[in-house]
Formats: sequence, structure tokens, C-alpha cells
Amino acid sequence: MAKFSDHIIILVAFFLATTIAKKPNIPALETAYQCQTYFGQECGVQVYDRIFGTNVSDLPINCCYKLVQMGYPCHTRLTVSTGKSPNHVNEDLKVTLAKSDIIYDKCDEATYPGNILYLASCIDKIGTDCGDEVSKYIVFDGNVSKQCCQKLVKTGQDCNDNLAKALIRIPELRNEDATQIIERGKKIFQQCQKSK
Repeated sequence: MAKFSDHIIILVAFFLATTIAKKPNIPALETAYQCQTYFGQECGVQVYDRIFGTNVSDLPINCCYKLVQMGYPCHTRLTVSTGKSPNHVNEDLKVTLAKSDIIYDKCDEATYPGNILYLASCIDKIGTDCGDEVSKYIVFDGNVSKQCCQKLVKTGQDCNDNLAKALIRIPELRNEDATQIIERGKKIFQQCQKSK
């Protein structure tokens, strides 16, 4: 298994590569049901109410994290699947997809892990070994050495928060709770500050 810091570096490269073409094609292998399992019912109802209902407020941040974690292709697949269902056969699918895109774009912006060059500098500050140690703690629990704690604190809270946001976008972590990843990121930073 590759180190998490390697995933983050790959993620940064992916962000650079997709700056022009932000939304990839929908993968053929994922069904709407598979996509739904990534997202969950509670947040699914929230999105449904904003696309097909009357709720015009922004999606709650925890659902935004899950939406971005699920990915644009799955979000679109679920929207198309629901839009073509018998309950919505008389609705304009183009309008439905436009609403869906607005929701995704707002969530993407709200959860975006920051400027790519900034993320790269954060990775450089913490180093690959400590980045891997901290990432494993954030995702799976584990131990963070005193040396890595010191490096983490030196990177600053903003770097730490944005690296946790970047972790959420790694496809292999789709089944992990995005909100927990963010909370664990904050928790390890606070613990490291106290252990100085």
C-alpha cells in the first residue's frame, strides 16, 4: 500500500491536471446503488430536497464533505437516475442537472483544500514520513511521534486542516466518514500543540 503522503502528492498533481477540465467523465462501472452507498441516506435526502424540493439553503457542511468524497461522477449518476425515475419523468433533466451542478460546485468550493502550491508547501514542511504518520492517525487512528507532532505544529493549523480536506478526496477513502477525518485532523493538531 502506498504511503498517504504519496497519495496527497498524487492528489496535488491530479488537481493541477484537472484545473482546466474540472469534472471527469462518469465511470461506467459504478452503479447508482454503489454511489448511494458512499453517500448515505441522510445526506441523500438533503440533496434531493434541494434538487427536487423547495429547500434553497446550502447543503450542510458534513453532507458537502460526503458529496465531494463520493465524487462528481457518482453525484451526477445519482441525479440522472433519480431524474429519470417515474416520479420525475415530467421534469426537465437539463434543469435538474444544472441544479445538481450548482450544489456540487458550492460543496466543492466549501470543502476545497486550498491552493495546490500551498498544499505542496504544506507537504514539504511536514515531510513524507511524518505526513504518512499523521495521515494514518487521521484515517485509521494510530500513533504520532513527538518529532512528527512538532513538525505538524510548525506547519500550522491551516496546513493541517487543508491536508485533512485533501485526504477526503482520495478515492480509496470513500468509505471513511469524511466528517470524522476532519475532526481527527483537528484533534491530532490540538494534541500535538499540548505535547510541545
